[in-house]
Amino acid sequence: MLDAGHYANYNRSPVVPEYWESRKMWVLCNYLAEELEKYGFEVLKTREDVEKDMPVYERGKTAKGCDLFISLHSNACDTEKVDRVDVYGAYDNLNNSHDLALKLAVAIADLMDVSGGYVKTRKSDEGNDEYYGVLRGARRVGCPLFYIIEHSFHTNEKATRWLLKDKNLQNLARLEAAVIAKYYGIEPIFQLGDVNMNGEIDAMDVTLIKRAYFGAYNLTDKQKELADLNQNGKIDPVDYIIAKRKYNE
Repeated sequence: MLDAGHYANYNRSPVVPEYWESRKMWVLCNYLAEELEKYGFEVLKTREDVEKDMPVYERGKTAKGCDLFISLHSNACDTEKVDRVDVYGAYDNLNNSHDLALKLAVAIADLMDVSGGYVKTRKSDEGNDEYYGVLRGARRVGCPLFYIIEHSFHTNEKATRWLLKDKNLQNLARLEAAVIAKYYGIEPIFQLGDVNMNGEIDAMDVTLIKRAYFGAYNLTDKQKELADLNQNGKIDPVDYIIAKRKYNE
C-alpha cells in the first residue's frame, strides 16, 4: 500500500516556492507504483485522486491485508542546512522493520547526495503506540511493515530543487523499488541498454557498448544481454545507435 501523504496544495517550500510536498510526492507515488509492479508486486494506493483528503489513521488502515505500507513525504524544519533522509518505522522494531528502513534511508540519501540516512521512531504520548496516525492505523490492522519516508527537507534549497525534477523522482522510484524487491528476495530488473545497471541509460552505457563492439571492453554475460538492444544475439553498431538515441531522449 502506497500513500502519497498529503493532498492538493499542501506544504509549500519556503525556499523554493514552486515546490509543494503534496504534488511532488503524488508524482513519486505513481512512479513507485509502476516500478514495483515491474517486479511483480501488487500495488494499491490509499487514494486515486491527489485532490482528495483522507484522515491519516484511515489511510494507515487501508494497509489491511498488505505486506508493506509506505507513506511518502518530504520534511521541514526551521533551519535550511538540515538535509538528511529519515525513515520512520515501528517504535519497537516490530518484525525487524528497522532492517528495511535502514536500507531505504541509506540508499535514498546516497542518491539524493544529502548528509545521511537514518531510521527514526516516535512513540505516542502514552508510550505504547505509534505517534503518527498512518503508522498507528497500519499497525492496528496487522500490516507487518509500515513506514514514513521523509525524502530530505523541503526547507533545504538543494534538496528541494532536486525533488522538483521528475527525472530525479523517476530514479528515486527505481531505487526504492529495487531496494524493496531485494529485501523480498526478488532479482533486480534492468532495461535493455542499462549496461552499467544503475537504473537508467546514460552516457557510460553508450560508451561501454561502443567499446565492447570494438573489443576494447569485456562485458559480463548479463551486460551482454543488456547491450544487445536489437536482440540479434551479438553486439553491433545498431545496438550503439539505439542506446545513443535512448540516452538523448
